[in-house]
Amino acid sequence: MNAVGRRNRAWIWGGFAFIATTLQYFVAQVVTSAAWKDPSYNWNRNYISDLGNTACGDFSLAGHVSRVCSPKHGVMNASFMLSGVLLIIGALLLWHLWPRTKLARAGEFLLLLAGLLKIMVGLAPENRNLSLHTIGATNLVIGSVAVLLLSLAVRHSHPVVHWLGILTSVVGLVGGTLFTMSQRAGHSPIPGLGVGGLERLAGYPFNLWMVGIGLLAIARASGPLRSGSHTGDATGVPVSPEARHAHRAGK
Repeated sequence: MNAVGRRNRAWIWGGFAFIATTLQYFVAQVVTSAAWKDPSYNWNRNYISDLGNTACGDFSLAGHVSRVCSPKHGVMNASFMLSGVLLIIGALLLWHLWPRTKLARAGEFLLLLAGLLKIMVGLAPENRNLSLHTIGATNLVIGSVAVLLLSLAVRHSHPVVHWLGILTSVVGLVGGTLFTMSQRAGHSPIPGLGVGGLERLAGYPFNLWMVGIGLLAIARASGPLRSGSHTGDATGVPVSPEARHAHRAGK
């Protein structure tokens, strides 16, 4: 298998890893939340981390007190860790999907860091080690910043990926800011939107972005561009001479 073939195979497996990361994460939330009986899980008012809480009873986090009892907490904590592992694997396999620029490399390293932080969330449930769990939860912001940097890196070569990534990162960062404000103030700054809703606003855009990039990577490796082209950029995306010149100037 030549270099192009190996690259395409890496992109396909990396794309599947990104997609699987999100799918298993959402399935785990549905399965784990469905097991809550007394009380029932509230997707708007409960933290995602409550699904991985290993105890039953009242739990206080940043002034927000809620009663938690998650019988299938092991499923959720395993999902947190699997999310991190798959994110790291996908990021490494898709390393050459992005331009060879400092901006893109910074974004890729942040993806790896986000993966490590996700693993930390699963290893340290909120009621076992809140300090480590809180550090791990910064993967929400780290992931959005990674998307922002990678989107800026392809602003000349792939405008669609650029603008969708910008939108994703902005929504995630705004959600992260509001989520942090709600924790400090003890209540949500947006009426009707609880801490769980704000946390999902901060994290879900990144999950959806991974699905989109995963599908793009698979399509690019399997489609007409799979053999490469002298008219493409480092990611295999055809670009005009003007765009290529602007891309080089932006390095």
